Amino acid sequence: MDLEDELNRILRDDRLDIPVRTGAEWAVVAGARRRRQRNNAMAAAGSALAALVLAGGGVVLANHKAEQPVQPAVPPVVHTTSEPDPTSAEQPPPPPQQQEPPGRPPALPHYEPPTSTRTSELPTILSTKTSEPPPTSSNPTQTSEPNPTSSANQTSEPPGE
Repeated sequence: MDLEDELNRILRDDRLDIPVRTGAEWAVVAGARRRRQRNNAMAAAGSALAALVLAGGGVVLANHKAEQPVQPAVPPVVHTTSEPDPTSAEQPPPPPQQQEPPGRPPALPHYEPPTSTRTSELPTILSTKTSEPPPTSSNPTQTSEPNPTSSANQTSEPPGE
């Protein structure tokens, strides 16, 4: 008897069958249906919650009124010449003074950058000089000789002689 015949004989044996209880197919189908229904209910609840949050956010944004308009930031004026000309420096015009209505906090004062004379030296953080690595020697390093007692090639004499 060859291997194929032996395998066929073993696999056709009725003692290897697993008995299926009655109604097992219907139980699997009912479980799948319950799971599908639960997933659909969770998706519907999540969608309703997302719609509620978006609608509430829209209502809040529609009723929100800005207290005062925000002034745009003014970048500092950078001179590219080595010697600054104090007459050519541009100063942004001060914002018009507005009368504050009662009950509101006072507006923050307008920031004006300090005007100072600029020197031709760069700050030390912007220097381009880098440190040099230490010099290396061109001489090869000296290796040590192997220890004859720790060698993997042991003598053929038995220990103790």
